[in-house]
Amino acid sequence: MSNYSLAFRSMEGAGKFKQVYDANLSLWKVDYESFYVSTRFGETHIIASGPKDAPPLILLHGFGFGATMWYPNIHELSQYYRTYAIDILADFNLSVVAKPYKEKKDCAQWLSDVLHELGIEQAAICGHSAGGWQALNFSILYPEKVNKLILLAPAASFIPFYKKFFLKLFSIMIIPKRSFVVKSFCSWFVAKGNQVEPGLFEQFYLGLKHYKMTKTIVPSVFSNDDFKKISMPSLIMVGDKEVIYNYQEMLKNAQQLIPHIEYKVISNAGHALSIEKADEVNECIIEFLNKVDDQR
Repeated sequence: MSNYSLAFRSMEGAGKFKQVYDANLSLWKVDYESFYVSTRFGETHIIASGPKDAPPLILLHGFGFGATMWYPNIHELSQYYRTYAIDILADFNLSVVAKPYKEKKDCAQWLSDVLHELGIEQAAICGHSAGGWQALNFSILYPEKVNKLILLAPAASFIPFYKKFFLKLFSIMIIPKRSFVVKSFCSWFVAKGNQVEPGLFEQFYLGLKHYKMTKTIVPSVFSNDDFKKISMPSLIMVGDKEVIYNYQEMLKNAQQLIPHIEYKVISNAGHALSIEKADEVNECIIEFLNKVDDQR
């Protein structure tokens, strides 16, 4: 096992983070394997579930939430797929950076290395927020390795963030106090009345406080030419209470740039739609994946 503590500023901070990470992992209602694979950019932590002979489904988490964010989705998804929830390199989690990214193609090379180490030639990829940007970036640069693409409120990609998003992000980095981080940032992107496991916000806070920041690539809008590479079946989902950008404009751009893309707006869901409305999101994902399989 990789020494995850190398990713943190102190052994104490690493220990606190791991304790909460493990507690969140205990929410998974399915058997899993936890292991590392080596890539040219560092050691990548992966949580695998589901039948080993089932088709592979790669899950890429949103910024700061780690692979444990899939706790409300993993049971249903792993009934049909061999799921690989990946701790994205250069984010608050158990993966350890050895060589920092310099440009966005490095992110795609990292994920290509991960698939190679897993022995996967082609997979379905589902990403949330920053993980959605990663999924799209990989699909543009390695389209032959992606047979289905699912984007859950992808960060930037089709439309710039609201300035308010960056203001909130910078404010919690300047003032990394638990109550401020949870109320100002985490709770902001969850629609009123919806629930997210408090331990996940605690994990985000401890990551923000103790993780040894390394250079990463901030999600940005892709070019029109980039989107021409997206020919695989694609699905995009977004909540109607989205706060990081204008979701109607985002969907409009997505449909223009990827004409074959399917889309679904989840009612009364914010940015954390896969947690807030897990049953509906799970059903949409499985229906999309199964429908695509039936058409092949």
